[in-house]
Amino acid sequence: MTFRLWSRFLALACAAALTGAAAECRAAPPLTVPSAIEAGEVPHTDPKKFAEGLDRYKAGDYAAAFQIWLPLARNGDISAMRNVGHLLRRGLGTKRDPERALYFYERAGSAGQPGGALNAAFMYLDGDGVPKKPESAAFWFFVAARLGLPLAQYNLGVLYETGTGVEKALPIALGWYGLAAQGGNARALERLKQLVPALPSPPPPSSVTREGSGPNLPPPAPPGAPEIETTGTESH
Repeated sequence: MTFRLWSRFLALACAAALTGAAAECRAAPPLTVPSAIEAGEVPHTDPKKFAEGLDRYKAGDYAAAFQIWLPLARNGDISAMRNVGHLLRRGLGTKRDPERALYFYERAGSAGQPGGALNAAFMYLDGDGVPKKPESAAFWFFVAARLGLPLAQYNLGVLYETGTGVEKALPIALGWYGLAAQGGNARALERLKQLVPALPSPPPPSSVTREGSGPNLPPPAPPGAPEIETTGTESH
């Protein structure tokens, strides 16, 4: 496939994702991880305090980091919310509390912090200290994917391809794989390479199909099953 054709395919795939996936995910239930600590790329309620917490975390003083970030999280700092969730989920500097961790992850994700949404998705997908809920996992992968996180876009594609937590829909899966590939996700690109040759296509020119006038083209091999990607996350 030429670069121009590949680019057109990705554009069509992305359009399918943004229209089809939005409709599918509206059915996900409304809700009241796992990567490393968030350095924070959004304005903080107290930038100096947030940076102090980050220094304490990097130094291994998790209890101090927790005590610094918790008031910031309660005051609306979404990166602090995500970080407090991480410490609660891992039991770092405080007692492990998955339910409270999920609370902070969901608050962060709802406020536009993609890492918090991603962490919430993995907790629901794995049943990490909370009931396993594939539908809720799909919802939070969708939130993180719409916020532009390639890892979430790829994993949402896997859910749509396999019918996990959502209705199975290969066109929507291809759309999310396309977005993830554009964002640099290598596994999404590999998945597209496997799936595209297996898709139905128009019949070839008559010169190829006419007996004896062209090569005998074998049918494409079916793609293997996709897997959730956990690269770049701490425990996934």
